[in-house]
Amino acid sequence: MKTNDLISKNLQYYMDKHSINNKELSEIVGVSESTVGKWLLKKATPRMGAIEKLSDYFKIQKSDLLEEKEQIDLLNIPGIIPIKKLKKIPILGTIACGDPILAVENIDDYFSVDADIVTGDFALRCKGNSMIEANIFEGDIVFFKETPIVENGQIAAVVIDEEATLKKFFKTNSSIILQPCNENYNPIILTENDHKDIRIIGLMVGVYSKRNK
Repeated sequence: MKTNDLISKNLQYYMDKHSINNKELSEIVGVSESTVGKWLLKKATPRMGAIEKLSDYFKIQKSDLLEEKEQIDLLNIPGIIPIKKLKKIPILGTIACGDPILAVENIDDYFSVDADIVTGDFALRCKGNSMIEANIFEGDIVFFKETPIVENGQIAAVVIDEEATLKKFFKTNSSIILQPCNENYNPIILTENDHKDIRIIGLMVGVYSKRNK
């Protein structure tokens, strides 16, 4: 296979794997979007400096872009569930697993996940240990479905006067209870007399933890 064909094939594989488009890659490598298009269309070959930047970004060897690799048929390996489609979920900042902390709603990063497994709309990094009995630890990334309504007992991201916290949500006729999953923490109990602005911004649908790696 010609060099142009190999690079095009391998580059497209790693772009799909990382869910990155031509424009995003051009900004990372420092070339025009049309140049990336020419690489993929086999009309041009990246210079060695660009190959090094690509391999650094994808965390691969330069040979992974330049040489033909044996393709593994994952569908025929028992117990393997291949990723069919990657979805990039924005990480908006940090949420408290403890006392409420200021909600940061700027996109910090993106997390690529299998769209068939995680259906979240956004994610937040956890800080604190009030949810450890729900297997949510400091540094974990929690995925949320954007919604203003959850059922009693569900774990939700709740904003109190622009400060966000992650708790089990309960609502009674007279109060809202945000229950931690750690016996060393007390629940947050809010009533109309507290004059707080309370908003549910998302229902927890998944957790990524380095403890599971």
